[in-house]
Amino acid sequence: MASIVVAEDDTDIAQLLSTVLSNAGHTVRTAPTGPDALDMINEAGADLIILDHHMPGMSGLDVAGRLRGDAATASIPVIMLSAAAPAAARGLCDVTISKPVRPKHVLEAANELLAAHGGQHHDAAHQLVDVERLLAVSDYLTRPAHADVLDAFAEKLTELTGVPAAAVTLVLNDSVVVAGSYGMPRWVREAGGVPVEWSPDTIVVAEDVPVLISDSAADEEYAGSPLFSVSGVRSYASVPLNSAEGHVVGTLCVMDEKPGTCTEDTVQILHSQRAQALVMLSRAG
Repeated sequence: MASIVVAEDDTDIAQLLSTVLSNAGHTVRTAPTGPDALDMINEAGADLIILDHHMPGMSGLDVAGRLRGDAATASIPVIMLSAAAPAAARGLCDVTISKPVRPKHVLEAANELLAAHGGQHHDAAHQLVDVERLLAVSDYLTRPAHADVLDAFAEKLTELTGVPAAAVTLVLNDSVVVAGSYGMPRWVREAGGVPVEWSPDTIVVAEDVPVLISDSAADEEYAGSPLFSVSGVRSYASVPLNSAEGHVVGTLCVMDEKPGTCTEDTVQILHSQRAQALVMLSRAG
């Protein structure tokens, strides 16, 4: 059906993806490094490319940049796999998928992109105004708030991650509501949140992926955002909170004025606390 190149240095994951995609009728070639993948694509082309972000020698982001910079490969749809895809991946890849990898998720994304002949980036605005998602968010917002419990949970997040500020958020179509926080800038707490266009949590909700920003000052997408420029936040990590029905209702996020504080380990710790956060939010009812 389609020719797919998978660049993944973990042989078990590469084999798993190859098996799932091949069983769906696709021809799959696997490469353990970015340069090997580029050689495969230059030699025989590809209809779709799946890139692990962290690979030896050349990252998935570097490979995606090479592909987009070459007219011969610029239009090939690209999926990135990462525990926390860098913000720049949104401009280079059609879809980002969180690790640990769910093979069915990868297959569905691959088929959708192939059907769309190159695919489109997720429409964040459409995802944010999805009626069922907003109803799920509203269900949490209409519960009597126990801010002290959620604030204490946010403090726990700072202790676990070693990052000084944390928040539990619920995301509407136009605002990121702070349900609980610790160490947050005073103006954010007093306002109760920030507009969605200020926050990377928009990406987290729209694409159901974590976001990791090591240094906002070095990232053109966020350097001018008030959340970063006014508060002085430089390092940021956020993961999605999914309702029982699967809707992304909010996030767990941590931040620091120092660059480089948030890492992929930070993201993994936040992932481990998602279930507990939803219990806290549910108990508010």
